[in-house]
Amino acid sequence: MVYLLYFKNKIRRGCLSVLLLNLILTGGCKKEKDPVFDPGTNEFINDWVLDSMKVYYYWNSSLPNKPNYNQDPLSFFASIKNNADHFSQLLNPDVPQSYPRTLYSDFGVDLVTISKAGAEQTIVRLSVPGSDGYQAGLRRGDKVNMINGVTVNSANIAALSEASLKKGSIVLQVEGVNTAYNINGYLKPNPVYTTQVWEREGKKIGYIFLNNFDTKALNRLKEVFASFQGQQVTELILDMRYNTGGEVSVAAALAAMITRANENAIFLEYRGNANAGTQRHSFGEEISKLFRPLNYSQYTSLRLNINRIFILTGRHTASAAELLINSLPPHFQTTRIGEATLGKDMAEFELADHRTPSQVNGWVLWPLVFKIYNSQGKGDYTTGLSPDVFSDELSALPLKQLGDPDETLTQLAISRITGIAKAGVRSASGSKNLNKLFDSRDKDDLLPIPIRVLR
Repeated sequence: MVYLLYFKNKIRRGCLSVLLLNLILTGGCKKEKDPVFDPGTNEFINDWVLDSMKVYYYWNSSLPNKPNYNQDPLSFFASIKNNADHFSQLLNPDVPQSYPRTLYSDFGVDLVTISKAGAEQTIVRLSVPGSDGYQAGLRRGDKVNMINGVTVNSANIAALSEASLKKGSIVLQVEGVNTAYNINGYLKPNPVYTTQVWEREGKKIGYIFLNNFDTKALNRLKEVFASFQGQQVTELILDMRYNTGGEVSVAAALAAMITRANENAIFLEYRGNANAGTQRHSFGEEISKLFRPLNYSQYTSLRLNINRIFILTGRHTASAAELLINSLPPHFQTTRIGEATLGKDMAEFELADHRTPSQVNGWVLWPLVFKIYNSQGKGDYTTGLSPDVFSDELSALPLKQLGDPDETLTQLAISRITGIAKAGVRSASGSKNLNKLFDSRDKDDLLPIPIRVLR
């Protein structure tokens, strides 16, 4: 059987989406000796999953020949995945355990518990603009003493967090504030949380905090670059320390505004299994997958008078953010400051049963299908992209607000720009006595949300 695929961009929370050219894949034919199961049964669903993965899965050659079909779909899926696969997904809206929830996704807050000099403390690392907590005054750097009326520590914070997710709300009592913060959820804001312009040593420094590559970020980014042009910005800091990913088209458009690449320059490369092969896509191709008709000059006209960019990264920088970080160096001088990134370097696309009614009971498969590389063929960053200058933002407490020039990573970037090290700037040495005991974003990182390619 021949499959003619049209991959189409689509955004999902914390994911990275790409659009590929028409691709002909062969395989997936049922053979007479294959088992036959009744539609809707677990065995039928599992057989459908395996048949689909035999065609599209990056590691299709490693799939078992005689699997145990007599399992629930999630268990079966876990049993046939390659050991190197951390991000393929099998989802069903009627099966809650296939859609794990986190403090960040549900409440717009990240918490981290650390031990420093033998003393534990739980800190608000991120309070998302628009969340209940943020609107009530909860801020990055606040020290959390109690969760849901219980004194918090490294031994109970995971359980307290899960209990909060289960009931759909969380109550935080922070040091120095008499009233507790009751958080029930949030409306996701524009991914460009804050922008700043500072003048240091005769240099105009622009700063952008970008939380993801949702499509609604692009218009705001264009506005920011136009404003930076008007203010004659000559240096740029892009803060993606928590960036969860998003649309490749948005990442390519941002890259077009930063670099001097023309629309035909290669932006990235996709490598799949023997059926899929290798495809190289230009800046213009990637942008036009989502934003048509292509008007490349709208991005080049916003370019700044800069010769380099400083990118702030962390352990939770993932997917489209990593793709952008990896794809820029062949075209532009880049300095990375912070920690190594997460290491999501693969793409997937959706496989669903569109028959009415569905014979697989609503299950949707997202198998990994491609590895992602830059125009020079550099990729394979499953352990993350290492920084040029290592620094842990938690090395200096209390945490400064994002967009504050004295915040640890931002201050380090400014010192690199000006050539003047400000007293208190910390890099690797500042985190030697720091021990992270709990990080709520770790659960987000374990969610199977890689680069996504939709048919």
